[in-house]
Amino acid sequence: MNIKMFGEYGIYEKKKKINLKSKKAEKILYYLILNNKRAVSFREIAKVFFDGYEEIYVKKNLNTLLYMIRKGLKTDKSDLKFENNLIFLSTNKISCDFLKFQKYFENVLNNKAYYKILEIYSGELLEGLKDEWVEPYRKLCEMQVLFLLKGFNHSLESIEGFYSDEQMHGLNEIDIKFALKLISLNNSRRVMMYFPIIIKTSQKINDKIRKSDLFVRLSLDTYLILFEVGKTIKKVLKESLLKRFENDISFIKVF
Repeated sequence: MNIKMFGEYGIYEKKKKINLKSKKAEKILYYLILNNKRAVSFREIAKVFFDGYEEIYVKKNLNTLLYMIRKGLKTDKSDLKFENNLIFLSTNKISCDFLKFQKYFENVLNNKAYYKILEIYSGELLEGLKDEWVEPYRKLCEMQVLFLLKGFNHSLESIEGFYSDEQMHGLNEIDIKFALKLISLNNSRRVMMYFPIIIKTSQKINDKIRKSDLFVRLSLDTYLILFEVGKTIKKVLKESLLKRFENDISFIKVF
């Protein structure tokens, strides 16, 4: 069973999407995966997903939802336990991009791990899900990716391949691995092609950048942008961007 949590999320058996028949059951599954290194208390689940309801009602409904999860994952009570008011999900039989992301991050000094992390991060965590409990985990993943980008100092030779059509998501949007390849190439040239900048803004990015600029969406409001240099210098570019984004912009990293 494969569970995708970055970008367009869902549960898949091979390539077939699995429907748990309850959105709340699916959300509880994601919550348990995000907290996979510990048992989650009944009180915690009740507060996050059933706030304001009586305990007897919550336990009855929770048992039903856990049954739906087990059925959807084709597992049993040995892998998803609810005992002594504690809930524990074993992830041994689950393939999940979030779990791989965190495992690779533990070995981030390894080049292979570095690029695997960026390959896995296909969009923000549980993209579009607006529940409050998601936000701390979403911010954690975003900060982990920003940490990697801020420390990026690899040569072009360390990156296999260079370009494929799949790395272009739209007219100006590219994927993160392709962006890093361009930055590497940029650093190896005497004359720069791009100024890479990580920014935060609530503005619509396509309305604010030029046709010759490229960007990677790191989260809902965070972008890595490759601004075509031309005759521009960094100081002038930052001043220009402040005007273009109507001061609704903060600079996280200027490479």
